[in-house]
Order: sequence, then C-alpha cells, then structure tokens
Amino acid sequence: MCPCDNAPMTISAADPISAVLIQYGAVGAVAIMALAAVRVLFNRMVETTERERARADRYEEELRKLNETVRTEYLGTLAKATEAIADVLSTRRRG
Repeated sequence: MCPCDNAPMTISAADPISAVLIQYGAVGAVAIMALAAVRVLFNRMVETTERERARADRYEEELRKLNETVRTEYLGTLAKATEAIADVLSTRRRG
C-alpha cells in the first residue's frame, strides 16, 4: 500500500500536472463561453436578417399595390386630362 493512497486528493499549483489541468480548464471554460457568445450573436443576426427580409417583403407588396394604383387610377385621370387638353387645343385652332 502506497502512503499516498490515504492522502486526500488536492489540486496544487505547485504540482505541474495540476497546474496544466487548471490552465486547460480555464481555457476550456473561456472557449465554451466564447462559443456561447458567438452562438448568441449568430442567432441574433439570423433573427435580424429574417425580420429585415419580412420587412422588405412587406414593403415590396406595398410598392406593388401603389404601382397598381398608379396604373389604374392615375393613368385614367391622365388620359382624361390629355383628352381635355386636346379638346382645348382643337377648339383654339378652330377659333
């Protein structure tokens, strides 16, 4: 039986193996935290992209409706105005 079998297990900075494990543990913890932060930022970016895409789709639909309104209402009005101007010009040439 080894005398060290009854000794409590301790982590000591003086022990080189313990020091290496502590260093890797800290680096591992920092790496996990960094990966978690990257994931949160990536998810936020994806959500923002989806929100902006939906917003762009909404505005595109609104623009399509406005263009349709211009084609139906304003072009009809413009045709009537052009006809009225043509009538005025023909009346003026006769008189």
